[in-house]
This record gives sequence, structure tokens and C-alpha cells, in this order.
Amino acid sequence: MRVAGLPTAAAILDALARPRVAAMNDGRVEPGPVMDAILALHRSNREQWDREDDARRRGAEDAVVAAAKRDIDRMNSARHQLIEAIDGAVLDAISPRPGTPLVTESPGMAIDRLSVLVIRLAATEARARSDADDADRYRRRLPRLRIQVDSLEEAIATLLEDLAGGTRRFVAYESLKLYGREGSD
Repeated sequence: MRVAGLPTAAAILDALARPRVAAMNDGRVEPGPVMDAILALHRSNREQWDREDDARRRGAEDAVVAAAKRDIDRMNSARHQLIEAIDGAVLDAISPRPGTPLVTESPGMAIDRLSVLVIRLAATEARARSDADDADRYRRRLPRLRIQVDSLEEAIATLLEDLAGGTRRFVAYESLKLYGREGSD
């Protein structure tokens, strides 16, 4: 069942795998609040991935690592807000039916995992193509990573179909950290 404003899992994966094309909107990605929040989440996850590399870099000075860790904390807080935004936009696009079975993971949480997997796959592909001594190890990982991406895409497709059809519902994710933004609940 197709719901206006709710992208398909295939469109989501395509947008995550090709974020620059999606941002320019070549017509293959349906614009709207859900996809806008997904692309913002993916940009945030990519930036966080890069800062985590900075924090793990061999020989990095303590000040560089500390600055990266502070940035990662800030980005992680923004990531949680974006997951909440995805869930809110999905809820706005569907008509959840009270009493239908709950799913264990909200769409925002599943899409966040898919975003990170797409980033991991791209980084692994780059390492596998490199002249590094361990490139073969990364080449051997690629089939397993592709299976994980395909499996998660299939699960998200089922989740979105069930939500759109009203046969399942979810509780929107809320990040209720013990630390973080001033004035948050």
C-alpha cells in the first residue's frame, strides 16, 4: 500500500547510497518531510563517522581526540533529534490504528541503522579497492555487508508496508537522556 509522503524502502536506500543525487532531487526521490529528515540524518551520520575516525587516528594528540569526542556527543544528540523527526513525519503520513500489534523498532531507528550500514559498506568498498595490505580482508567482508543491507532494506519495506496498511503500529522514539540539552524533559 502506497501512502503519500511515505517513501519506499528502495527509495530510501537509493537516497542513502546516492545522497548528493537525492539532495539535488533527480525525480527518483519523493521530496517531503520524511525524506528530508532521512537525508539530514544520513549527513549527520556521515559527519559523525568522519569525526570518529579522527578520534581513533593513531598518534592523534589528546586535544584532537577530546575535541572529536565533544563533537561526536553533539552530533549524537542531533542524531537522536533526527530519528525523532523521522518518526514524527512517518506518523503524520500514516493513520496508525490503536490496538494493532507493536513493532520493536521505530522507522527512524531502523533507517538510522540502514544509514550507518550504507556508510560502513561504502567505507569498506573504498578500503577493499585500496592498495592497503589489508584490502583483501575488506573485500571478503563485502558480501556479508551487502546481505545485511539487503536484509535491512527488506525489513524496512515490510515495516513501512505494515504501518501504511494499518496492520502494525509503533511508538515514536524519544531520546530521554540523563544529560544533554538544557530545558529538555
